[in-house]
Amino acid sequence: MKKRAGMGIVSFGAYAPTMRLRRQAIADALGWAAPGLKSLASGARAVANWDEDAITMAVEAGRRCLAGFERAAIGAVTLASATFPFADRSNSGIVADALNLDEKVGTADNSGSRRAASSALIRALSADHQDRDTLLLAADCREARPGSAQELAYGHAATALLLGSSAPIATLAAGVSIHRDLVDQFRSRESAYDYALEQRWARDEGYFKIVPEAVRHALADSALQAADIHHFALAGPLAVAKALAKKLRLENAAVVDPLHGEIGDSGVAQPLLSLNSALARATAPGENILLIGFGQGVDALIFQTTDKIARSPAKTRFKRSIQSGNAADNYIRYLALRQQINLDYGIRAERDNRTALSAFYRKRDAITGFVGGRCASCGMLQFPKTLICVRCGETDTQAPESLAELDGKVKSFTEDWQAHTPCPPLIYGNVTFPDGANVMMEFTDFNVGEVAVDKTVRMAFRIKDFDARRNFRRYFWKSAPHAAAGGGD
Repeated sequence: MKKRAGMGIVSFGAYAPTMRLRRQAIADALGWAAPGLKSLASGARAVANWDEDAITMAVEAGRRCLAGFERAAIGAVTLASATFPFADRSNSGIVADALNLDEKVGTADNSGSRRAASSALIRALSADHQDRDTLLLAADCREARPGSAQELAYGHAATALLLGSSAPIATLAAGVSIHRDLVDQFRSRESAYDYALEQRWARDEGYFKIVPEAVRHALADSALQAADIHHFALAGPLAVAKALAKKLRLENAAVVDPLHGEIGDSGVAQPLLSLNSALARATAPGENILLIGFGQGVDALIFQTTDKIARSPAKTRFKRSIQSGNAADNYIRYLALRQQINLDYGIRAERDNRTALSAFYRKRDAITGFVGGRCASCGMLQFPKTLICVRCGETDTQAPESLAELDGKVKSFTEDWQAHTPCPPLIYGNVTFPDGANVMMEFTDFNVGEVAVDKTVRMAFRIKDFDARRNFRRYFWKSAPHAAAGGGD
């Protein structure tokens, strides 16, 4: 692979849902049928709320990655996932709109393998791409059959990398891809869950045989030795990473925690999550990071940190993202949120949520980008953007401005136990923003009794509702507690 001169990682970010289901709660609920689950019941796994998916999580990771950076410089957005909500709609395009990126930005969806993100990372930093900043995102929201080992192992998460030539914190020294159709797990288009083979098969024939081959090529391309590797980030189980480190003659201290104990195996997002973790613990220039993506082959990438790594604010934001979780033990609630059981929500749930796509197209900036208007005459911010200012009455004076990155304050709220929502009660109310904007909106990630007047809230891009008859989903912004931010400055 021919590298792009001067290109590297400028920033990074991650997002994991705040709900962290204790694995012991799963084992306790299902131990009568699957007693073997008790051996896997340590730690917790991140669980997406009912209004989260690969798109909304990618938006959150992207916002954290881009904090403090000029978004106008981004020329390409790539989203990698094995759980895209849409098969025929640009998933990365929705993310780009929610991040208020330029309409001319190139968008691409990558899928088909757990290596979709690590392979995209190699391509983005190769010499045959245009010289433009790229936002690379990875997110997976994989479901698992109740009672399976995957139900305890998997976790929902998203990661982001800003790639460019302006003051990178790490540059690529080598990137090698080996395709080999070793099927250790798969999911057909007709299946809701992954089908996994014996773990020993993946370990002995996959990790232990293909990874060393790729690493040898990467070390040769970078003119480095195994002893030069400071951080070994493997998208796989920690026990396998430690065994591989020994096999590759790497220091055991170099092994990066894949965060399976706090989040779980995040699928396509796992390689970038492990890379984020390695970048967060790097402290000095010249530290070499060996990243391994695994799935029907291997990606081996070697990054070298620069003198910018120690001062990167992304390090602190990443650590907060991982730590911002709320322990949960309600297994039935988890099943309901992830639509694993079909609860009877009553007749209020019996409605046709057909989306008026023509109206959405006309108002897409306001809906997806949360774009309102600021009056040039009096300075008032209002949502939605209107022809006449509600304060001074001047006509056609409002310039577009997004409210997505602003904090708001709760002006009024209702906890409605009669209205339908997959996670009762439905909480909604008025939220005020600096300089006058006032928006009636839903709240998310709050427990009963947590919302209060004058409470400061952040904005979160979430699923608004589902059109079950046509298999469509709508998105909008909601108010969320700051404890869910996991990385705000």
